[in-house]
Amino acid sequence: MCDIPGLLQSLRPEELAQLKQRGGDGVLEAPLVDAIDRAAGGPGEGRGYYVVRGQLYPAETRSYYLRSDVAAAVVEA
Repeated sequence: MCDIPGLLQSLRPEELAQLKQRGGDGVLEAPLVDAIDRAAGGPGEGRGYYVVRGQLYPAETRSYYLRSDVAAAVVEA
């Protein structure tokens, strides 16, 4: 189960600001995916907070986005 408030509290202020700037619906660049993973507990742990839209393969072309409920919480934070 995802702890969205806990994740938001674990993000650095500048990371949360970057997420807010995107309005919750922008593509997550690699540094933000890493930040979410770190805030969730380590490498790959943030996968429940973001999703892939579009093609899964090849992995290099994946685009990650915040889950809709996480995006809504970011905008409200």
